[in-house]
Amino acid sequence: MPIIDADVHNYAVPMSPELDKYMSKRWVEYLRTMGIYHTRGGGERPRQRQYAHRTDSIPPSGGRPGTDPDFAREQLLDLYGMSGAVLNDIAAAALVTGSDAYPFALSMEIVRAYNDWRTEWFAADPRWYASINVPFEAPSEATKEIERCRNDSGDRFVQVMFCGASDEPIGRPRYWPIYEACEHYGIPVGIHAAGGKRGTPSGHTNYYFEDHTDFALVDYPIVSSLVFEGVFDRFPNLQVALLELGWSWVVPFAWRLDASWRVLRDEVPHLTRKPSEYLREHFWLTTQPMEEPDVPEALTGMYELLSQAGMDERLMFSSDYPHWDFDPPEAVDTMPGPLRRKVLGENASRLYGIPLRAGTGARGRA
Repeated sequence: MPIIDADVHNYAVPMSPELDKYMSKRWVEYLRTMGIYHTRGGGERPRQRQYAHRTDSIPPSGGRPGTDPDFAREQLLDLYGMSGAVLNDIAAAALVTGSDAYPFALSMEIVRAYNDWRTEWFAADPRWYASINVPFEAPSEATKEIERCRNDSGDRFVQVMFCGASDEPIGRPRYWPIYEACEHYGIPVGIHAAGGKRGTPSGHTNYYFEDHTDFALVDYPIVSSLVFEGVFDRFPNLQVALLELGWSWVVPFAWRLDASWRVLRDEVPHLTRKPSEYLREHFWLTTQPMEEPDVPEALTGMYELLSQAGMDERLMFSSDYPHWDFDPPEAVDTMPGPLRRKVLGENASRLYGIPLRAGTGARGRA
């Protein structure tokens, strides 16, 4: 079956050879003097490894995992015979999260450097695609960066990257210029787990274990804000991909949205449809981290619910390479054949416009 990976990561960081060549001398020297810092509280939780990576993902050169496009191609694209993979720079998104993260000019340098570095991956293999990194708290500059990347690299940039930790609820008009640009270019917004100010309703987590299992908490305020602020009535063609934020929550949450709307709809008369319809027509989900019950057969009912709700057309395979909890395509083997075909490649092909081809990798045949 054709395979597209909707979430692959890179690990270039400021003050590294990968990015320094794309940054001005002024800001390279600034970072060497001041270091990489983040003004928001909370910070990063200690991880299993510095980059939360697989032990075998360190390139032969000894660099950071996710910095060598040829090595990543061997471990992922070639091994599984993939049609394509979308590169998402979570480090870039997290670094510029919050309008008080860095001097604004430095934030712009960071996102531009990541986007320019991406062209090296495009040159290495035509199956690499990527998200556009933007300073999303400065929408006017973000839209300029979207335009620059699309004009320079065309359809290789297939979505715009957000982090699930914005200054304001993400559906508010402050961010609408970005959504307008995405709709103009026909590309989705990708919202990924992680961010400099991420926490829970009871404060920041104390253990990485908590961090890792709390990702789905991000979904509820994101979906609610975008729906109830009327974003999709204003931008009817906008699509939103929720990356590494789980998928089993979506059907019960749709029930809850509709149940509340039935009794509180007078508060949101601008909505033209039930919330579940917006959810089904505008949101996409990814598989990683895949649900892994002790009894795999327990997933059968969840797959049935997903299909009945029409969300089987919206779930995309993701590996999360090169992270330690990487999921190979076999992670979705418990799905019935028609659903597995959609999830492995067909759904992502429709969203991102990535052409499908039969899998020919050593472990990609199905």
